[in-house]
Amino acid sequence: MNYSRLMAADEEGTLKVLSAHRAVIDGIIEFHEGRIVSTAGDSVLAEFASPVEAVRCAVEVQDALRTRNDSLPEDKRLKFRVGVNLGDVMVKGDDLLGDGVNVAARLESIAEPDGICISASVYDLIRGKLDLGFVDIGEQNLKNIDHPIRVYRIDRDGMPVPKPGPARKASRTTRARWLSGAVGAAIAAGAAAWYLGLLPATPRQADQARTAASEQKAQAEAAAAAEAKRALEEQRLAAELARARAEADEARKRAQAETTAATYAKRALEEQRAAAAKASADAELARAHAEAESVRRKAQAELAAAQQARSAAEREAVARAAESAAAAQPAQAPRTAQETPSPAPAMAAAPAASIQSPPSTAAAGNRYQGKWDASIKCEAWKTMDPFESAFRSRVVNGEFLLARGKRDQPGFIELRGTPGADGTLVLTGRGITGLRAPRPAQPYPARLEGKFEGDRYRGNGTLARRPCVVDISRAQ
Repeated sequence: MNYSRLMAADEEGTLKVLSAHRAVIDGIIEFHEGRIVSTAGDSVLAEFASPVEAVRCAVEVQDALRTRNDSLPEDKRLKFRVGVNLGDVMVKGDDLLGDGVNVAARLESIAEPDGICISASVYDLIRGKLDLGFVDIGEQNLKNIDHPIRVYRIDRDGMPVPKPGPARKASRTTRARWLSGAVGAAIAAGAAAWYLGLLPATPRQADQARTAASEQKAQAEAAAAAEAKRALEEQRLAAELARARAEADEARKRAQAETTAATYAKRALEEQRAAAAKASADAELARAHAEAESVRRKAQAELAAAQQARSAAEREAVARAAESAAAAQPAQAPRTAQETPSPAPAMAAAPAASIQSPPSTAAAGNRYQGKWDASIKCEAWKTMDPFESAFRSRVVNGEFLLARGKRDQPGFIELRGTPGADGTLVLTGRGITGLRAPRPAQPYPARLEGKFEGDRYRGNGTLARRPCVVDISRAQ
């Protein structure tokens, strides 16, 4: 006989037993920090913050109801089934909706009277934490659920139920809800009919009626107190939630203000750094120009000194040749005075025969006339990428001129230098960083130094502080 049949046979007696059972169920749920979401007839839907507490509550409810049923006649016993599931739910007012609730209800429907069924998601989280037995009844196709659910049945025969530990506070705002649904009441076979006749009540019946009325009154008062307590708790939670939201909103506004201030400070710092970097680059470029001008003047002075020394050496060589010719003149015995040769022809012949003047600047410059190929390769430095490029190269009056890009535009490089008599070549100049540099295009100095080996030259130095190598070879 089910709950509906009991109600049809003895509505008042059945409601009395159900109310007593509900008082026990509500008290155990509250002890385990659960929240009763809804009730309908013989069903209860409750929400828990912990899967362990939900299962403990289910076991204690069944044990308590079993004890109460043992004291009742066989045909008055109400047995409950329990289903426990873990899943996301939607909160609508004080009600919970979604698949998590539906699965809990379907688990209850396949449980045995006095039995408990749990989903695999609950089993995975409580395994090893409760001293209970579990029976895997496999994947079940539940009504209105679009995918099979693996179900475990709690086997309590011979297994002690651990006493609950201290109640733990848990947030009720979490999205993951632990659902324990006790849906439907079942009774053992056999029933007895109650008949209400219009007969005077005996004293014993009157005492029983008064006792029943007192119990109903006490239960109603307890239910009213529990409802008042629940309403007070909900008000307190609502106040705490409003306060928490206000604090979160204030913290968000404060964080936004701090973020805005930090952004402005960072921008100002970057502008200061950019201005400092530009000033440093300008100063470095000016210093490089000054160094290049000093090197050029020094080279010009050395060249002038070398030209003077060469001229002096040429004059001295001519003089020595003349002296040597004059000294050799008396050693020749002339046949007659008229036949003695004049010194002028000897002086003219001596330089032609024995004097070799060093190469002039024009001669050194002529050595490098022609077409040359030039390329430069730079290594990575700090935030700058590696760099390699070919150059336009030409020689004008003995001076090498290497250029790349458009003048005064990003990526422009210009190098100049005149080879020395020993083949040494110092290339100096300037360049402008490209658009891909971490900062806007900036001018920078350049200097490379090397020596010609035949028709090949290799110089080492820096461009914008990057280590670079320049190669020059005569065009084929």
